[in-house]
Amino acid sequence: MGHGGMSYQLKTVRLIMILVNVIFFLIGAILLGEGIDLLVSGRFQNFTEFMSNVQSSNNTQKNVLSDEILYIIMIIPGFILLSIGFFGCSGALTQMQCILFTYSFTIGINLIFQMIIIIILIIFPSKLKENFIFIIRVLIRDQYKGPLEKNLQLTSYLWDLIMYQLKCCGIESKNDFDITNNWDRTNPWWTNSMAIENKNFKYPLTCCPINNISNKNWHLSQKVISCALQGNDIYEIGCYKKLIDIFYSSQVTIFIVISFIIIIEMTALIFVLVIYNRNQMDRIHHIMEELPPPYPTRTRMNNANLYFQI
Repeated sequence: MGHGGMSYQLKTVRLIMILVNVIFFLIGAILLGEGIDLLVSGRFQNFTEFMSNVQSSNNTQKNVLSDEILYIIMIIPGFILLSIGFFGCSGALTQMQCILFTYSFTIGINLIFQMIIIIILIIFPSKLKENFIFIIRVLIRDQYKGPLEKNLQLTSYLWDLIMYQLKCCGIESKNDFDITNNWDRTNPWWTNSMAIENKNFKYPLTCCPINNISNKNWHLSQKVISCALQGNDIYEIGCYKKLIDIFYSSQVTIFIVISFIIIIEMTALIFVLVIYNRNQMDRIHHIMEELPPPYPTRTRMNNANLYFQI
């Protein structure tokens, strides 16, 4: 009766684990599908076409490549969650020890990593901000090449995309672009009839409000060029402040999502450990049943009688 009761409990645990991993699987499938949809439909196509058309035509392939890399990066989390859900369901159904152990190890490492990040964010917010801003400033100084660079790199492309999408400039302000080692600031629209101070850009074009992108009119207005040259109507807010504003405006939703993910992961880890431990106990039980007793019953009785006779 006891063993039958445990079997019923084990079936319940397996069912809950399957449901938990189905949630993982569905979340991963949604993220993966969203990434593939971005890759196929190209929701950032306006920015990509803008980058391709304001530059020389031989740079188009570079932009498209960077765009595809961005979508692939967005697909990776979905693929990971999809794989976790698949292996979790497989482990719960087949109860193979290797799958259960690998699954529990992966979930455990992921939980530890998430907890470390949360603790760092709570205990060292100012230090984290300082280091983050310092790293981004170094990247801008050493790797940013501007939106008109022919040999565009992913880091530079992503930073232009962030400033374009968030409508911000630099990590803290427009002054972050005062020192850049690899940015060719030459204004391609400059002619000898223009003032010499208009020969070089002071700020990236993506720091300026480019309102005609939605109309597919790729000829930049003099207002936009003047913004990049002199800073007129430039985005004054830094991207770090913009990200913080977005976070605080959606902090309840973010907290609910993070809490939900951690609870689901902890539930999955507990149940997979229960199943793994139960399988180990069953295997030990079967091994013990197959072992012969140390003495036959008749031999034990004879030995007992001999003892009492003595």
